[in-house]
Amino acid sequence: MSAPMLSRLVALASLLGAATTLCAQPDPTPASGDSVGRRRIRVLPALASAPETGLQFGATVLAVWEPAARLRARPASLTATALRTTKSQTRLRIDGERWSTGNARRFAGTLQWQEFPLPYFGIGDRTPESAEELYVPRGTEAILTVQQRFVGAWYATAGLRYLDQRITPDSVGVLRTNTVTGSRGGAMSQFIVGVLNDTRDNLFAPHTGRLVQLSYARSDEAIWSDFTFGTLRLDARTYSTVRREHVFATQLQVIGVDGAAPFDQLALVGNSDIMRGYVRGRYRDRWAAALQGEYRTPVRRRLGAVVFAGAGMAAPSLDAFGSSRLLPTYGAGLRMEIDPRQRIGVRADYGRGGDGASGIYLGFNQAF
Repeated sequence: MSAPMLSRLVALASLLGAATTLCAQPDPTPASGDSVGRRRIRVLPALASAPETGLQFGATVLAVWEPAARLRARPASLTATALRTTKSQTRLRIDGERWSTGNARRFAGTLQWQEFPLPYFGIGDRTPESAEELYVPRGTEAILTVQQRFVGAWYATAGLRYLDQRITPDSVGVLRTNTVTGSRGGAMSQFIVGVLNDTRDNLFAPHTGRLVQLSYARSDEAIWSDFTFGTLRLDARTYSTVRREHVFATQLQVIGVDGAAPFDQLALVGNSDIMRGYVRGRYRDRWAAALQGEYRTPVRRRLGAVVFAGAGMAAPSLDAFGSSRLLPTYGAGLRMEIDPRQRIGVRADYGRGGDGASGIYLGFNQAF
């Protein structure tokens, strides 16, 4: 293991240790007549496999702090994951969020360091499987966001995303020719603004409500970036209870990219949350749209099951959606609740897509 990589591991491990210690501190004495806050920490093994990585192994720490009732705030959470593969790739990631009293303000952050292979098939919705090549991004990503309520369930959002990475082609293909924008990596700072409406009854597994978010992120070579481009993103989700804990959820996602964007920052079709069944970035272009629906039902005690279906498209422009391929996705999964009070759980999904594509996905909480 190289010295720079070791130093990053030590730094992230120290941050994780400090954050975990903070979450594990005893709860303060509540005010008279008020309920006490609760802190819970779960440590779970992380195990997966993929052709490009071999066996993936590691651990995930999930810490949740439920504030005292007098604060009328949603729970704060911290998730830290460390993965290593049999082919010597590494991913370290920490995600956290905290809400103010009355849910008037939310702070969220992500810190990630990775050296992990990803597939590239080219740009467009008709790239063949034979075009697959691998590349390895090595670098650090940090995201900070703040949302402030201005009326009812409406919030204004602002954020900063910083990414500094180097990309190494891991197989023979067009990325080695250095003719694809961003094929050697680079640094970028994206400034993010947006608006959202959030009426969900729960953060981790909603039964009712909606989440609608519209945002625009801009990167410019004049401000700490090697690229100039923008990303428009719409994410709309709805949740409704059909009968008791039987829930029907839908999600619409639309992403548009303008300017000279790196190939790995284009709109992607395929990941563990939406368009399950396709490997991450199986199709990519300047625009992508996806719609999915999911039915969630309890099975026995803490065990639940889901079935889902959806479709998506990738296109070079909005006008081109009319002639784009409709890419289907469908599948099923299991849910195991580990914290009934906050509906926190783990999931395992099997998804299928077009042209025989399929995938198995493991993770915390619902897909969306």
